[in-house]
Amino acid sequence: MRPFEMNSFAGKRLLALVRDGDYAHAGEEEAIDRVFGDLPKRSDRWLLDVGCGRGGTADYLRKRGWGQVVGIDRDGDSLAYARARYPGVEWVEGDVCAAPRYLSRKFIQIYLLNVYYALEAQRDALLALRQVAEEGTELRIFDYLDRGGFAEDPLEVGGERIVPHPVVTERVSRDLATTGWRLLSMEPLSEEYRRWYAALARRIEERAPEIVARGGEEALDYLCTVYRGILGKIEEGLLGGVLVRAAAA
Repeated sequence: MRPFEMNSFAGKRLLALVRDGDYAHAGEEEAIDRVFGDLPKRSDRWLLDVGCGRGGTADYLRKRGWGQVVGIDRDGDSLAYARARYPGVEWVEGDVCAAPRYLSRKFIQIYLLNVYYALEAQRDALLALRQVAEEGTELRIFDYLDRGGFAEDPLEVGGERIVPHPVVTERVSRDLATTGWRLLSMEPLSEEYRRWYAALARRIEERAPEIVARGGEEALDYLCTVYRGILGKIEEGLLGGVLVRAAAA
């Protein structure tokens, strides 16, 4: 694996530097508040953070009273960091498609923030998550949206396809319906994604010396190419953002 792939440990560490927190998703804390702002805060609720990475989002939700959080991720290095940095959250190493094997409880809220696009087997993941959901559990998927044409004109950097599996409206609707979920809504967030990625591109430029100090010129070049590239696809109208809400049927 290239050392600075988007979802590598080194990549997440550099993104945390640029984003001023342990987040690897668009919009950082503003996005978290946008996704969960209407969710009642209850300390007895159990939330599952799928693809939790370095743990910033899970800790943010727990500390602000949305509930108890379990984070699952297959990146052991990121989880080791999260365990040391955020001991108030339960961290589980494992593949989301085998979630019932690793998780000992069921959840009332399940979420994926810029994780769904990276899953090769999206339908299998939805099926596995349904098995760890209580009746009435809500699922929220905050992710990139293929607005039409992105599959034919994808973003590739150094042979790596960036944003390999964005949400496709028809496909996610079908996959939810066939894995035990009932689609509630799809909220477009493309303008927000444009704004967030424009801000991120500026911050990468502003923090160039720190990025080079920690990762070298290769890391800076990679980050600039990837995130300017994502912004370009958004501005072309090929890529955007969406918040999908579904309930356990």
